[in-house]
Amino acid sequence: VTEAAGVPLATASYYFDSIAELVAEALTRFVRARAEQMDVGDLSAIAEFLTPADIATSFANRIMDLSPIQRMAFYEVLVNAMRSAELAEPARAALATYRRAAQTGLAAVGGPDDDRSARAYVALGLGLGLLHLVDPQADDAEQLFDAIRDLFLGQELTAKDPEAVAARIGRTAAAQSAAAPDS
Repeated sequence: VTEAAGVPLATASYYFDSIAELVAEALTRFVRARAEQMDVGDLSAIAEFLTPADIATSFANRIMDLSPIQRMAFYEVLVNAMRSAELAEPARAALATYRRAAQTGLAAVGGPDDDRSARAYVALGLGLGLLHLVDPQADDAEQLFDAIRDLFLGQELTAKDPEAVAARIGRTAAAQSAAAPDS
């Protein structure tokens, strides 16, 4: 590590008590930098020009733009946050930045921007990002866009007609087909 950093051999042991502490610091710095990349800032000045597709594209691209090694490092931090006090705070801070990005984007297009809704978008993005790491498909960014679109549309429909959505969810496929008007 010291050789790659171009510093004297004793430098790492001077600043870090163990390799685990050095790794935790490196991962913490990476996660903080990643959180900064996810921050979208204030979109209110351009909100009137943004569409849900713009927001979905931006969010999907931000999620999928990591190299495999960066993606693996990010998930390593998330998974190990429960086991490592050094990683817990940066992991929570990174996820909070992801949620703020989702909330900002949703608010800009008139979507539900509460924490619960934002967490759903983050979970969707992180889940597909993990799949992309393990089983990458050429159209993963497009699949994420489609999933974000579908979640947005589902939330829009639920907000407009919650009873109809609840009734639809409670129906079996056979009951849905029987209830469909004849074409």
